[in-house]
Amino acid sequence: RFATGMTWKDYVAQMGDTRARTEENYAKSVLTEEERKAFSGINHVRYVLMLAENWCGDVHRNSPLIAHICDAMPNCDLRVFLRDQNPDLRDALLNNGYQSIPVVVFFDKDWNEVGRWIERAHAATAKVLAVRAKTLDLAPPDKQDAAMPEYRKLVQAEYDAPGGPLWRAAANEVKLVVSAKK
Repeated sequence: RFATGMTWKDYVAQMGDTRARTEENYAKSVLTEEERKAFSGINHVRYVLMLAENWCGDVHRNSPLIAHICDAMPNCDLRVFLRDQNPDLRDALLNNGYQSIPVVVFFDKDWNEVGRWIERAHAATAKVLAVRAKTLDLAPPDKQDAAMPEYRKLVQAEYDAPGGPLWRAAANEVKLVVSAKK
């Protein structure tokens, strides 16, 4: 089944009107030389399954970083599955009962799970909640859609801060996940 998942290139190609955001974040979320070197030394991760959807902001911001990480790990094969078209995967990969995305599962050559990374870095969650409190949470129910562009802009600004601290935090979390010995 893994082989039926989309490669990163195929996933981006099918995105439609949300493709530009993901491509911009792909260009911005490149690994530092230190990160690239660290991930290039991780050779026990062979398969990476990512559950995603084109409409999700966390996917737009974080899946490009995951693609860079997978590119850096030798012999690593990333495949993307759309969550809503794969309810069995969605239900098997719940995050404390919630349908979070992206969900990224790392496997070794024998399909033993090495670890999981879900949604966004912990540091990003605090930033996202603070932005939400200033935007979406203040908007009345009938103005939620109108508040969304400002919310997206402010969250993206947190990722775009000099040095990319939220992408650095995510890369560090993933490094810890794939480096942990089971």
